Amino acid sequence: MKFGKKYIFFAALALLPLAAHAGLEPRASTRVTDRYGRELRAYLNGEAAGSCVPVKLQDISPWLALATVAAEDKRFFTHPGVDFRAVTRAFLQNSRSGRTVSGASTITQQLARALEPRPRTLMGKLSEMFSAFRLEAGHSKEEILEAYFNSVSYGALLTGAEAASETYFGLPAKNLSLAQAALLAGIPKSPVNYDPYKNPGAAFERQRLILRRMLDLGLLDEEYYRMALGEKVSLKERIKPFDAPQFSDYVLRHHAGAGAIKTTLDLRVQEAAEASLKNHLSELSGRNHITNGAVLVLDNATGGIIAWVGSNDFFAAANSGQVDGVTALRQPGSALKPFLYALALSRGAKTSDLLDDSPLYEAGGHTSLNYDKSYHGKVRLREALACSYNVPAVRTAQKVGVAAFLGKLHDFGFASLDKTAEYYGEGLALGNGEVTLLELTNAYAALARGGIWLPTRFEAEGRGAPARRATGRLEAYLITSVLSDNAARAPAFGLNSAFNLPFDLAGKTGTTKDYRDNWAVGFTPEWTVGVWVGNFDGSAMRKVSGITGAAPVLKDVALEMKKLYGSTSFVRPPGLRTVRVCPVSGLPPSAFCPSSIDEVFTAANLPSGQCAEHNPPQAALPVAAGKASLDFPKDGDIFRVDPQTPAAAQALFFKASGVEGEVIWNLDGRQLVERGAIVPWPLSPGRHSVYFTAEKDGRSSRSRAVRFTVVK
Repeated sequence: MKFGKKYIFFAALALLPLAAHAGLEPRASTRVTDRYGRELRAYLNGEAAGSCVPVKLQDISPWLALATVAAEDKRFFTHPGVDFRAVTRAFLQNSRSGRTVSGASTITQQLARALEPRPRTLMGKLSEMFSAFRLEAGHSKEEILEAYFNSVSYGALLTGAEAASETYFGLPAKNLSLAQAALLAGIPKSPVNYDPYKNPGAAFERQRLILRRMLDLGLLDEEYYRMALGEKVSLKERIKPFDAPQFSDYVLRHHAGAGAIKTTLDLRVQEAAEASLKNHLSELSGRNHITNGAVLVLDNATGGIIAWVGSNDFFAAANSGQVDGVTALRQPGSALKPFLYALALSRGAKTSDLLDDSPLYEAGGHTSLNYDKSYHGKVRLREALACSYNVPAVRTAQKVGVAAFLGKLHDFGFASLDKTAEYYGEGLALGNGEVTLLELTNAYAALARGGIWLPTRFEAEGRGAPARRATGRLEAYLITSVLSDNAARAPAFGLNSAFNLPFDLAGKTGTTKDYRDNWAVGFTPEWTVGVWVGNFDGSAMRKVSGITGAAPVLKDVALEMKKLYGSTSFVRPPGLRTVRVCPVSGLPPSAFCPSSIDEVFTAANLPSGQCAEHNPPQAALPVAAGKASLDFPKDGDIFRVDPQTPAAAQALFFKASGVEGEVIWNLDGRQLVERGAIVPWPLSPGRHSVYFTAEKDGRSSRSRAVRFTVVK
């Protein structure tokens, strides 16, 4: 077959290698991908969803070069940047019609407009022409054509021929067929009107027009023309990645440069976390007034971000869905207590130490209350932290000093706590400062690492920032031991809370006193999960705590992490010893202690002495009739476990009245840790017997035993 001289000339030009040139460097889009290369989002010039993949002219199909010249500027290779013949023609046609019916912009002018947008006025047009002259004076035609193919819009938020070819046809621009090239070449004239996704009829009509123009200009022969008209051009289904939007925005803000950014995020975990949050909030939202939440998952070894869910629904404007709950400042409630007790342990405290959980009246006459609205007398530090009792935490903050505690929190990366110790006061122990989920989760990851704090990272490649020690390895393990002790937290949260999983998991919740925020953070040696649940407008939830609001989401994500990444048991470091102690006194048991438990201590800080709480048994004195009595439960009562209610929310409250002194409860032959006239007991199926003993001035009196039954 024969081709005109013009066709051979233009084809040769389209394939010429290019010299290096300045001033026309393409603006590549930024593509954020997960660790496996799956695209999350794309940005161009900081705007989301834009895509541009710069290429050299030799990587553009000659058909696209020819079709573009035919469609936009047939005298491109001969004019100096402005086609005065075309300008004259357009002026006459538009004057006769009284409106704009013809344009005269050359490829060079269109490039000038793409590089520096101008208003569509006479002055704007003159400025555009002047810029076109300058481009032609400083660059070759080939350089200008290459810059054009990398700079103009091809519709659908696509800049440049390569991004357009990949999106519309799923292939690189160098492999475009004649029919595909003609379709693309028609779009820049009006990217909205000729968008083949939205206006396929107009787009393909212009394609046929361009093919005919190529034939008339001698850029192809009849055979190629007929083949192109007969080719069925199929568009690839448009997929606009929009995953992890807040994370992607965070990456864009903290990353310099363009191109592909391969991150540490795992889209599998991201999707599982999003689904868990959405499902759980849908169950609670109606009756509990919960609209939002956030989830963060970290790789403990590197600080890499595995999942980042910033909100429940990014597009829910009514609930401020575009706010990022991972970086938003909120009060953490009790979630800061582990770091307070880590400081206390580093100063000689033991997990068996008895702490006073009785009313502590502060300035103004108010006192801190526990979540269960009761006090528990003397409790071991292990119980105080595991059950998140408030008064012992405040007393501990008083002992170690708020300034020291604030300094320790800074060691753990809480940079948001930027006020003075006097500003926060002892309320810092209960979370009256504001922190981010990012800071909180990473602080718990430091505990998982044995006290080593690492900054989080999002880039899959490159070295991380330097680490630092936030607390001693032994103290970190002791705190981990408490947070993973299901029996220790059972009095407050039940035996079957969301933290009771079939593998080692250390966990802690946090709830603000007015139910505006609740949190759950859990970790294994390999990974850490943090969850926040609440409302971005600051409104209070209705009686939703960390264990019922955030912890179920954490449980789902933890199970998914176990499946995908696995986990191991916590390894006890050297320098620790296990010692039997009395659960009442926290000291080594005497011969008269009815029971003992294992407790972990540092080898340099072992308990000394012996329990003096239990004396040789004495004959129990009868309770005076009509005075002391066991009011609840009653003999013969039958209780049923409700399968529709969380197990942690089901408990009996044993009640005694008319008693003086310390009230000690005995259930099924075992002494309960809880003391007092009213104590909670998590429901457990079976037949049970309970009584109490009141001790005062060395004398004791015992109630009659009450038998009751709990059925499933």
